[in-house]
Amino acid sequence: MTSVLDTIETTAEIPVPRDPFERIIGQEHAVSLIRSAVTQRRHILLCGVPGIGKSMLAQAAYTLLSVPREEIRLRPNSLQPDRPCVIVIKVDCANMDSAESGQSFDTRYVRPEEVPFEIAIKMGYRCSRCGNFSTPSQSVCMDCGSPKRCDWPAENAYHGLFQILDVVGERALTSVKCTENIDDTICQVEYRRTNRDSIMVLRERNGDSQSVVAADDKRDYILVARNSSRFVRASGTSPVELLGDVKHDPYGSAESLGMPAHMRVVPGAIHEAHEGILYLDEIASLGPYQKHLLTAMQERKYSISGHNPQSSGAAVRVDNVPCDFLLFASCNPEDLPQILPALRSRIRGYGYEVMLSSYTPKTPENIDRMVRFIAQTVQEDGRIPHLTAESVQSVLKVSEDIAYRLDGQREALTLRMRELGGLIRVAGDFAVRDRAELIMPVHVREAEAVLAGVDTGNTQTARLGNPNPPASEYTSYFF
Repeated sequence: MTSVLDTIETTAEIPVPRDPFERIIGQEHAVSLIRSAVTQRRHILLCGVPGIGKSMLAQAAYTLLSVPREEIRLRPNSLQPDRPCVIVIKVDCANMDSAESGQSFDTRYVRPEEVPFEIAIKMGYRCSRCGNFSTPSQSVCMDCGSPKRCDWPAENAYHGLFQILDVVGERALTSVKCTENIDDTICQVEYRRTNRDSIMVLRERNGDSQSVVAADDKRDYILVARNSSRFVRASGTSPVELLGDVKHDPYGSAESLGMPAHMRVVPGAIHEAHEGILYLDEIASLGPYQKHLLTAMQERKYSISGHNPQSSGAAVRVDNVPCDFLLFASCNPEDLPQILPALRSRIRGYGYEVMLSSYTPKTPENIDRMVRFIAQTVQEDGRIPHLTAESVQSVLKVSEDIAYRLDGQREALTLRMRELGGLIRVAGDFAVRDRAELIMPVHVREAEAVLAGVDTGNTQTARLGNPNPPASEYTSYFF
């Protein structure tokens, strides 16, 4: 079978594919599984030696996902300032219209005893001290005698003065608006006093159970924008990076002094990857944070709170922040025992554990794929010239030597592409140094010697007792 090397003079003649999956060499089985996993929204654990394309597989998988449809916002909670409300705005990607248009309301009537405690106080039905009920027209509680909110007559000057001097004795509200969590959905609710001895409750209703109140509130804080990149790469070395945090403010959430609590919330990587991919390189390094990751994967929601107990952010908590992500994790084979058994079981039970190969058989098809990889490395770097066909043969010889030395495989090519790409780039730098239009075999041999620790000036070598080892022996200490 004729190889592509028999028909070209330089790698400039090699067409480089634009499909990111076609740029991945020698991992056809993994590519097939990942395509299926993304379609079915499954988690993936990639296991293999460093430099074989684990991150490239995760980035390629991200191209298969559809455009995010949800934007996560935070809204202040008037009843509990340190418990901001989560607002999920769904967008119709075709029409770019908010899904909250055409809102309607569910209406019901309740007795004052059924109204939340804080709402009843603001509307004048409850005493803030003892909690007993009375009508809004009564200025003091009939049980403990404490002043309460009431309907002060506008023409009564004494009551007007009393209202100024006593901050408790202010006018009762006839209508109170707030946000409430009803059946895991944040809804806008209005409590309105009627002429009868009851309260009308208007709750926003929308055809989409996950959609919430209108998105044009200027007080909203966008936690995760709809047009943000949902491919998030995290190391998980700190809880702040992975789980989010709340910034410190010396005034806390004090009104008119400090920054509102919902404006100080920092999303974690698990929240930024909502509807996208969370890529964790070396997942075993997460240590104890693997338990938090497992919880987020199971619930698809995770609260954000302050992690520093000495910060005012420790008093703030945002519950049920969406984090419906696909996990792409990677690790080395020797690190598999360090992964939390429950987390690994979760991945294997609801996804795939893929073992990646570090070598591929030396066949004409794989040789052509390796030549294509060399051409795309030159193209991606953008600062080095192309290789001659003879230089490509030299690179393939190094690839074959690595597969034999590190994997014990004869007639095979290595898939440790990071190291092989480093050889090509160093050889290209030497060609630029020599002002050569192409990378020649001599540049490949020089790069091979440098990466093996051999001084090309023949004054020092990595091999003791042999100051001038032949070029064929350089690869004995390569990598």
